[in-house]
Amino acid sequence: MTEQSGSGTERICLDLCAGLGGFSSAFEDAENWRVVTVEIEEEFEPDICADVLNLRPADLPAADIVLASPPCTTFSKACPSEKYWNPETKEPDHPKTRKHITLTHHIVGLIKAISPDYWFLENPVGRLRWILGQPAGTVSYCQYGEDVMKPTDLWGDHPQGFEYRWCGYADDCHESNTHGGCANTEDPYPRDPAERAKVPHELSESILRAVEGRQEQQTLFAVADGGNSRDVSTATDRQ
Repeated sequence: MTEQSGSGTERICLDLCAGLGGFSSAFEDAENWRVVTVEIEEEFEPDICADVLNLRPADLPAADIVLASPPCTTFSKACPSEKYWNPETKEPDHPKTRKHITLTHHIVGLIKAISPDYWFLENPVGRLRWILGQPAGTVSYCQYGEDVMKPTDLWGDHPQGFEYRWCGYADDCHESNTHGGCANTEDPYPRDPAERAKVPHELSESILRAVEGRQEQQTLFAVADGGNSRDVSTATDRQ
């Protein structure tokens, strides 16, 4: 999946439902990484402006890592459950909910078809667990330089050594301990939905460090072994 560039091996980061690009911002700044953003809204100036639901694997580049941020409006605890879900059956009770579920499954399908080394799918702690099951880990945004807690789930295939930084609701490291979903408009959350949904740059940096650290470790093992660095990665490594 890597390509040769003038300065060496170029890796590809694919950012689905990219919005303002916070999730991939560290990769954008890093050497030897090319970021490809996919977003339905033209105002964000994505590399591929399209509804992800209409895309197929052939429409996307082979990527070393895929990042994805499906809409949180119907999943977040900050949104009224009775509007989007049947409270007794936990079944979707609104066309928007069903569309978001379909989109999420489609994203996971695209990722499996692309088969990157690693992938991360984020959403505020909430009802997406009903759809995807328990996440690989959960983080608090205040642990990544933000003023708000905003507990956020991370699903996917993550590099060994990636740390999920988390805090307690009563801790004093944040101004607000609310879930801060896309519909939350109380201070200190930004009023703009895109800003509220933006993934912290420090979280993006943490992912980048874990990915590059793991790849560097694999390369060292491979050199010592006389083999190929990509042969070192195992399913156990990614658990």
